[in-house]
Amino acid sequence: MKRRDFIKSSLALYALGSYLPTALLGSKNRFSYRNSNIDSDRIVILIKMNGGNDGLNTLIPYQNSSYYQQRPAIAIPSEQSLPITDTLAFHPALENWQTFFEQQKLAIIQGVGYADGNLSHFRSSDIWDTGSNEDIELTTGWLGRLLELEYPGFPDYAPEHPLAIQYNSANLLEFKTETSNTGLYLYDPDTMYSIISGNYIDNLNSDIPETFGGDELAFIRELDHMSFNYSQIISEAAQNAPNTIMNYPDTNIGQQFRITARLIAGGLTTPFYRFYQNGYDTHVEQLYSHEQLLSNLSDALNVFFDEMDALELLDRIIIVTTSEFGRRVYENASEGTDHGTSAPVFIFGSNLNGGVFGDDPDLTNLDDNGNLQVQFDYRQIYTTIMKNWFGLNTNTVDQVFNDNFQTIPFLDEALYSQPKTGPNGFKLNSVYPNPFNSSTMISYTLPKDHSVIIRLLDIRGRVLRVTQLGKQKAGIHLFKLNGRELPSGSYIAQVEIEGSSLTQKIILIK
Repeated sequence: MKRRDFIKSSLALYALGSYLPTALLGSKNRFSYRNSNIDSDRIVILIKMNGGNDGLNTLIPYQNSSYYQQRPAIAIPSEQSLPITDTLAFHPALENWQTFFEQQKLAIIQGVGYADGNLSHFRSSDIWDTGSNEDIELTTGWLGRLLELEYPGFPDYAPEHPLAIQYNSANLLEFKTETSNTGLYLYDPDTMYSIISGNYIDNLNSDIPETFGGDELAFIRELDHMSFNYSQIISEAAQNAPNTIMNYPDTNIGQQFRITARLIAGGLTTPFYRFYQNGYDTHVEQLYSHEQLLSNLSDALNVFFDEMDALELLDRIIIVTTSEFGRRVYENASEGTDHGTSAPVFIFGSNLNGGVFGDDPDLTNLDDNGNLQVQFDYRQIYTTIMKNWFGLNTNTVDQVFNDNFQTIPFLDEALYSQPKTGPNGFKLNSVYPNPFNSSTMISYTLPKDHSVIIRLLDIRGRVLRVTQLGKQKAGIHLFKLNGRELPSGSYIAQVEIEGSSLTQKIILIK
């Protein structure tokens, strides 16, 4: 692989020092992008239960005698399970999930997988990451292709905030495009400035030779520059977060949720996060390890839910679990389970249709290899997120997979934010920071000279403030909104030109 190709496929942020060079501060003007529905306030958190989660001991068919016959040592006793329907129950470590289900904040998609399931961890993970069939090997990720369509020219033309952040795994295949990588590998944002201190030499303005090597050097510096800008923005978001961040479990998955909560609460608009929780390859003595994994995930997710709900941010977020495959129906001789195929996917949020989608797994009608049948292709979940969460059109979604997949009704159609471009061409950019403490900046773009009015409304639509800005020239404008005299809560920022207005929800936290 050429050095250029390697660098382009491994854009990552590492914790190595303590500050950013002053030459890069305030240089966000290099970020540029076209309008996209992904450029909204919607967020998807994807959690990989890495190793192959045992769906049958997570969502238990507690009234099915075959379950207990096939698993005499590791079946969860029916009296210990947590019923959610007449036939299904959660593992006893998932009491919080039982509550989410009762509150219609959890959708369960049964039997998710793909045809001719591959039982290799590496190959099956690649299939889920790339959005491919078992017999097709792709070198780009499904999210990479989506983001490349929505943000053409990346990384030369990139949005102000990172498009995707992932933790715990250096495998960025899911976010890989043909020419670069749209995902950033993030550690604790408090140490983000450390990327520079021991390794960066501020020579951006030095002459670059007009040679092939010079072109390579220019490219490397451009990627460095974007990484440094993102480091600054991520750190600013982390520092801007309110002091209400709750106590997260001191576990790896707990810290991933803690960092993400801080970034979202601090106003970062990154739409995609990828978490990893390792350990689900439970071939030996499964009962204890699986219980610990599920308990850690449930506890961390519950704190995150409470945090986002308290900050009135929960309606912007959905959380989706994935795993490269499920486990076999029958236990093995080591009181564990071996690699299987389909398994349930769990989707959490306050803005979805809760319930169970699909039939209970048939433990006697197995496929030719003795594994559970697939009811839903995993790309149907991705398709539903793209179409019904972000409101992307069918043509875009079909290009991502070079195929068409049906949606699943765990999200209502077109459940996404209003477009941010008005009928006369003016644009309301993302308010930043949002949430905010004391003040925030409203950014808007005028296609030509216009008179501008900015209003602040309460959540019921009552006008609290009106600012007449008069005629302004074409271009990007910033308006500082001061919230010092306002109580904490949700508000609506409205920008109007010539009778046409655009709005964005903003949140003040003190």
